Amino acid sequence: MRLMLEILLSNDDGIDSPGLAALEQALGVLGRVWVVAPDGERSASSRSITLDRPLRVRQHAPRRFAVDGTPADCVLLACRSLLPQVPQLVVAGVNLGYNIGEDLDYSGTVGAAAEGAQQRARLAVAVSTVSSADQQLLLRAAGFAASLIGKLLEHLPPERTYLNINVPPDSNGQIRWTRQGNPLPRGTVIIGSDPRGKKYYWIAERPDEKEPPPETDRGALARGNISVSLLTLARDFPGRWQAPAL
Repeated sequence: MRLMLEILLSNDDGIDSPGLAALEQALGVLGRVWVVAPDGERSASSRSITLDRPLRVRQHAPRRFAVDGTPADCVLLACRSLLPQVPQLVVAGVNLGYNIGEDLDYSGTVGAAAEGAQQRARLAVAVSTVSSADQQLLLRAAGFAASLIGKLLEHLPPERTYLNINVPPDSNGQIRWTRQGNPLPRGTVIIGSDPRGKKYYWIAERPDEKEPPPETDRGALARGNISVSLLTLARDFPGRWQAPAL
């Protein structure tokens, strides 16, 4: 019989996100769920933490806390203060929008999972799907993720790694282990003027330019597959490289 797991759930869309609610429901079959999430939208906050001011925590219900900080703040506070111990499982999501390719460097959802790995959770996972208000779609994505997480708990990945799961809305149920899609230069910059004539700059998304390779996260999703990528906290490049001039 599996012991009751302590599960930490966070996100970057905020504590009232329907994606978080769907995943909270789905993970309940695996253990006791604690929710520690930002009090509002914190997308694209990566793994940043707040050092220039104190953080405020508001308890919404038993085992449910809102933090006026980043997703990584939430995970750090949960593991070091709010929970009785470091949880065995840290899950971030369901994010409303895929986290693939270059998104991994910016995503607060992925950043929360990375912080879970840093805090030595046995398993840390980021879960994303398309941006949608369709609760049935979100519940389906959360169900796929919870089922996969249950299996992974029996075969844990190496330490200091974490998983990135993306579920397409038209999923055929097939799971593909993928690599990060080739990062592209981030978006485009739209320049405009406000009603008072002052210039502003708006960073916008850039559409994909070509068919993604099938072994990448983008490629798997394009084919209706669930994409699972193993990521690592290590930032150094494996192997040795020396510039000829050095």
